[in-house]
Amino acid sequence: MKIEGNKLVALLISAGMTTTFLAACTINTDELGQGISELGNAFVSQPEEPEETTAPAKTEETEPETTVSETEETTVAPTATPTPSATPTPSPTPLPQRVDFSEYTEIELTDTFIVTVEEFGEGSYTDDDNNMLAAFEGNRLVVTEASNENVRDSINIIVNGFYLEAEGVYNRMTAKAEAQYKLTGVVETVYGITVDFQYVTNGRVLSVLMSYEIDGTEEDSKTVFDFASFDMLTGQYITFASISNDPSALERTLRAGLENSLKTQAVIDSATNKETDETEETTETVENSKIPAASDFEMIYIAPGPATTKAVENSLATVYGIKDGVIYSTVVDINTYSELLNRYGMSVCVVQLQDDTDL
Repeated sequence: MKIEGNKLVALLISAGMTTTFLAACTINTDELGQGISELGNAFVSQPEEPEETTAPAKTEETEPETTVSETEETTVAPTATPTPSATPTPSPTPLPQRVDFSEYTEIELTDTFIVTVEEFGEGSYTDDDNNMLAAFEGNRLVVTEASNENVRDSINIIVNGFYLEAEGVYNRMTAKAEAQYKLTGVVETVYGITVDFQYVTNGRVLSVLMSYEIDGTEEDSKTVFDFASFDMLTGQYITFASISNDPSALERTLRAGLENSLKTQAVIDSATNKETDETEETTETVENSKIPAASDFEMIYIAPGPATTKAVENSLATVYGIKDGVIYSTVVDINTYSELLNRYGMSVCVVQLQDDTDL
């Protein structure tokens, strides 16, 4: 086939371009393979990056745990609060086996001053309740109304202190008897503790003579006394020092007056016994009875005396002396001791009464 010159030239140029293109394609194919390999490695490493991005997701999971724990703590805290409040709910029980609670006597001493006296009795027993160990009985005095609460409470604190002392003796004797029972199986001694409160008043002063007696073994048996006087208006505890400028002189005078009164009364009693034809043995006992000397009294007290009826001035007082568990007393006119009393002493010991007043 005959090809013209121009067409031949065009054909040669086309063939050269084709060869050049194929050569170029061979070179690019190698580079393309290498590039694809690098791109493949890039795609392999890219999945590791999402794992790093998932790490914050774990942090997000820990944050809710912190929130939940804090919530639990806040819910636990309020629940712990009511638990202590329920603890003190049980109220204290009364004295065990106390009987005769109904025996209350309420006494109105003045329009604003009332005392209550309780007669009581209780006992403690062995575990099987078949054997008594100790008994506690007597009376108890409490001021239930006064000019104000502080006066009432201050008096009751002192008076109740003696009662608690007697109750403590009762508990101690109970323990002693129970210990004997545990060792021997027998209650060798049944102890008895008797407490007593006696009071007198002139409308301004309340005087309380307190005692408890222990009945048991010879070593334990004894009688204990105490005495207290109170200003019913102020609750003040009255002593020789509060009513006298010379307390020692007042006490010495009262001791001597009590001794003289007891000796005088013994003479009168002796004469009365003879006049009424009492037996010789009784008369001799009275005459030979030993009267304590003034210095022999273990304790000496002064208290309001018997109230005078329909009197303008009530100035009688009672002087108490205690010796070897025995109470001695005499009634005196407090005016005879006026020089030893200060102004306050005269105001509480000598009470001005209206006419036709019957205490």
